[in-house]
Amino acid sequence: MGHKNDYSIIVFFPTGKPKKWGFVHKLDGFAEFLNKKHPDWLYMNVYDRRKKIYMKRFYKGKLVPEFL
Repeated sequence: MGHKNDYSIIVFFPTGKPKKWGFVHKLDGFAEFLNKKHPDWLYMNVYDRRKKIYMKRFYKGKLVPEFL
């Protein structure tokens, strides 16, 4: 089956109020989306959507892979 909306992501902003996305497919594409639509984001925590476990944190400006 491969990767299909495997991730849930919580993104943190300077305001201190995080925002959650529940069905994310490609991490690198999501980081591009954040850079365009929410350029003030600081970092994002990635979770396995099905198992509901924390996987990794990515900071703005750092390399984000397509999949984990």
